[in-house]
Formats: sequence, structure tokens, C-alpha cells
Amino acid sequence: MKGFEVKPLESIGAEIAGLDPNALTDEVRRDLYATWMEYGVLLFREGAADAETHLNLAKVFGDLEIHPVKSLLVEGQEELIWLGGTGKNSGGARVIDGDVRLGHTYWHQDTAYTPNICKGSMLRMITPSKRAGSTLWADTSKAYDALPRELAERIASLETLQCYSDLARQSWGMPGHEVRQATADEGPPSEVEVPDFPYVAHPMVVTHPENGRKALLLSPLGYLTVIGLPEDEADEIFDAVVSHTVKPEFCYEHWWTENDLVLWDNRRTLHYATGFPVDDYRIIQRATLSGPLPTGRVYDEAASPSA
Repeated sequence: MKGFEVKPLESIGAEIAGLDPNALTDEVRRDLYATWMEYGVLLFREGAADAETHLNLAKVFGDLEIHPVKSLLVEGQEELIWLGGTGKNSGGARVIDGDVRLGHTYWHQDTAYTPNICKGSMLRMITPSKRAGSTLWADTSKAYDALPRELAERIASLETLQCYSDLARQSWGMPGHEVRQATADEGPPSEVEVPDFPYVAHPMVVTHPENGRKALLLSPLGYLTVIGLPEDEADEIFDAVVSHTVKPEFCYEHWWTENDLVLWDNRRTLHYATGFPVDDYRIIQRATLSGPLPTGRVYDEAASPSA
């Protein structure tokens, strides 16, 4: 007996039900980890009422690392970061299809602006938005398996150029949507203190180090170009792959309630925070799993995105 129930979600991922976070035996830990490797995204509804429970459960899936953007760290619990709220943690306002939102972050993979993407992350919703604020995940292994053969062969040896960004160059894979920074009159600017990260190159296709499956590494939020291709061709290929990856059959959208936890394998998923109204409020803490996947490299020649 596993000590918990696995309920597959509609398209990807699974909900973990009936788990007692205070009874994490070695057997339960092994079974939880194996379930995570199978599904990629795990939901624990109302799974943690405090930071200690959050951290203990996150550590079932590996050691934790300190996030590289130090201004987001939780004082006294630096294995966690704050997201949402007000001031520097809110990330600044965006205008999405005419709506002003906070907490909006386009499709991305965590720490793809460094040479080594992190193993995974676990979010805990402390105060959910009253009116919006969903988060979506896309399974890039499942999407890769369904790629048209010609497109899969075309991208097999291609690399993207990535940077730290809080606003995608365009709405990759989501035609017709418009996103821009809010003006000072529309909403608060970002106050996150971001280090000067260099450009990095990442392959578009990677091999998962534990299950051996192919996955897509795309991170549209920080995408600049496909290295070695003319910009028009690069953008056309990239948009085609992203459009395929974010199809509903490869995605799960979660509408948060207080104390929900979601864990994802960053090596095989993209995620997207849709944001919440600028006059609303939301606060989240996140733990980041160490054991990064060394996929990328610093791109020394990148004097410009077209290099």
C-alpha cells in the first residue's frame, strides 16, 4: 500500500490524495518520487498549511537550492522565494489583451537563463487571487513524442539563444494575444533586483537524465532566436514547436485554492502564470530543487541576438 492515492489529471499530471505529510516513510518517499517521474506534475490539494510542511515535502524529491535572484528569498528560510504580493515580489504589471494584471509570467522553464536548468520546483499558494490567477503546465516529453517527424528532425540539433526576461518578445504559440508592460498609470513597475545574466545557448531537444525520454527545452519567455538561422526562419520554427507544445492535450491548468501545492519536473515541462487583476492580491512561496540539468552554455559570442 502506497500511503496515498494517485488520481491522473485530465491531460497530464496527477493529483496525490490521502497523503499524511507527517508520515513520510522511506517507502512512501520512494513511491512519491516514482509517481513524480511517471507524471511530471503532481498536485497536492491543500497539501501544506505552513512553510515547514512545504519544505519537508519538497525535500522528498531532492535537495533544495538557493534561487539565483536573491531579492526574492524568504528571510530566514532562504530555500523559499516569495512570488506575488506587492513591491519587489509582485514582478510588475502587464497588460494582456487589454487587461492589467500582476503575477503574469509567460511560458518558461525555471532558470533557463542560466546554463543549467533546475531539476524542479514546488509552489505553495498562501493567498489565492479571488478572481483569477491560474497556472498552466505543458508536458514537453508528451509533446515531443507527438511532433511531426519532419519538425522533430529539423530541431534535433538546433539551439536557442536565451536571456533573463520578464516579458516575452512575442506571444509564442498563442497567436492573437498581445502582452506589454503596463504604464505607470496602469500599474506598478517591477522592483525585482535581477543580476546581470549573460546570454546562454540551450538545445531545443534534451534527454531526461532519469527516464531517458526526449523532451523539449523551449522557455519562450527568454527566447531570443535560434542560433545560426535567419531571424524569420528561426521564429517560424520556434513558434511552430511552441504552438504544438501548448495544445490542450499536453497541458494542465490549475485554479488555486489556499494551501495547494504543485510540484513539477522542470526538465520536461513548461509553465505559464496567467496573472491576476491589478486591484487583487495573491501571495505564493516556491521551493527550487537542486541537481540541475547541464544543458546549456554561456554564449560568449552573443554581442547581439542575431550573432
